[in-house]
Amino acid sequence: MASFEDFGLRDPLLRALEDGDFEQPTALQEAVVPVLRREGNVVARAGSGSGKTLAYALGVLDRIAARAAPAEGEEAAGGARVLVLVCTPEAAERAALSLVPFVSELDLSVAIPGGTWGTALTEADVAVATPAEALRAVRASELKLDGLEAVVVDGASLIEAMGEWEAVETLFDHVPRDAQRVVFSPEMTSGVDDLVDRRVKRALRWPAQAAVPEQAAAVAARGVVGYVVVSEREKVDVLARLLGGGAPPVVLCRSDERAAGLAELLSVRGFAVGDVGDEEADVAVPSAGTTLDEMREELGSDLPTVVSFDVPADERTLLARHAGEDAGYVLVEPRELAHLRDVAKRAGIDARPAGVTGEDAASSGLLRAFRGQVRAALREEDLGAQMLVLEPLFEEFTAAEVAAALAALLRKRAPAPAAAPPPSADAPRRSTSTVATHPGEEPGPPPAAFTRLFVSIGERDGVRAGDLVGAIAGEADIPGRSIGKIEVRDTFSIVEVTADAADRVIRAVNGTTIKGRSVRVDYDRGATRAKAGPGRTDRPGGPRPGGPPSRGPGGGGMRRPGTGGA
Repeated sequence: MASFEDFGLRDPLLRALEDGDFEQPTALQEAVVPVLRREGNVVARAGSGSGKTLAYALGVLDRIAARAAPAEGEEAAGGARVLVLVCTPEAAERAALSLVPFVSELDLSVAIPGGTWGTALTEADVAVATPAEALRAVRASELKLDGLEAVVVDGASLIEAMGEWEAVETLFDHVPRDAQRVVFSPEMTSGVDDLVDRRVKRALRWPAQAAVPEQAAAVAARGVVGYVVVSEREKVDVLARLLGGGAPPVVLCRSDERAAGLAELLSVRGFAVGDVGDEEADVAVPSAGTTLDEMREELGSDLPTVVSFDVPADERTLLARHAGEDAGYVLVEPRELAHLRDVAKRAGIDARPAGVTGEDAASSGLLRAFRGQVRAALREEDLGAQMLVLEPLFEEFTAAEVAAALAALLRKRAPAPAAAPPPSADAPRRSTSTVATHPGEEPGPPPAAFTRLFVSIGERDGVRAGDLVGAIAGEADIPGRSIGKIEVRDTFSIVEVTADAADRVIRAVNGTTIKGRSVRVDYDRGATRAKAGPGRTDRPGGPRPGGPPSRGPGGGGMRRPGTGGA
């Protein structure tokens, strides 16, 4: 296995590697750093977790010399020498911070747009920005491209998904012809391939691809590994919940220094940290390079569960830790998930979400359909860019909470055609014949009449509009478009449903439990009584005994147009 010393890097970079506890290069770094040092162009399919930032930090910066001090009376040279394009401002901040130790050792400088760094963008040797921000800075004369020696597109498919591909093309129009070009992309989309074909000539492609894709050799199945999507700050908490019972698991980190830090954190929490095979320990945290083969030599066939605290950087690391059936877990940050799936595919390992239970057979057809749509999106959509959009939220909330919030928003989503607001329960019911609202418009079904229902729980019970939507749609098996306005008040709620679904909702939801409270559902009579005056009711027999007290129609509730889904 290669070492960083084998690359022939300058001493300042080797010092930065040692200070940063970087011990072994990843497969990506082994392949591309030598090429980058020779000013070669590189196109690599690589995402977060592969070591891509360190790859271009070493390969590109190794040949960038510090600027000579200007002679007396001369103006100091300026303008960026390396431009790194990323997909979000958060990614720019993260990449720039990762580059700081290396540019500092080389007496260079790095900055991002926005004035939040001490070094001005006009003075920085390395500029890191989104394409839109970089283009804005160029037009404002804050960023000059005529002196660029290298341009790096870090996360090309993510930039494309964020809608900034046109800005990339415009920036490339102003990049010097002899500037080095580096493209890292989690997915090689048609847009990325087109840019590479036109703008990046004679490039090393990694990993190597078959000349004819259909002739690529099939990878033999080598095992199954579970993964847990978790933010960096939550990793220790998640790991702690995995401990206890059975043989002590083995936890592997990306470096020995990180392993030592983790062992200390677990010890502080009261866990006994020992060596592999120590039955008195709660957990083993060996050196980062420990492999399954080494554990087999010591323990035989009875191997403990292996947990990768950091996502494996390449196939060989994944196989060394997780080859075999039910071969442990990987704690993966949201932005690293695409990388893990790609590496697992290339290694022949089936990566599956850990802890997923079977679906309740009694679930309603609508909820099953909604879950089916989500599963389809998980399999088919490019989620990498969406992970980056949501990344700041993962620092405040768990991934499960973010997913639940997005599900609530999705199920409240208005249909594409603008619909007229539903009439109130007091409005006369319209004819069931089709109507056309504008001249020349095709006739369509009339708007549904909505009825107000009283639900006996409210804000004090911790209920939200989404809780009521889920309970009603699930229990009554009605489509989301049949649910209208929702008003969550202090001790009760008012929900509008289509008149033809009202009885079904009352029968299905009445007596069920929401937020741990038994629910009573009935027609809302407060608003009608308020209009009718004392002694009058909305139908013979007067108000039902035990009905809710009179209520006005006010409210500030949440409008929920139908979704057509769940």
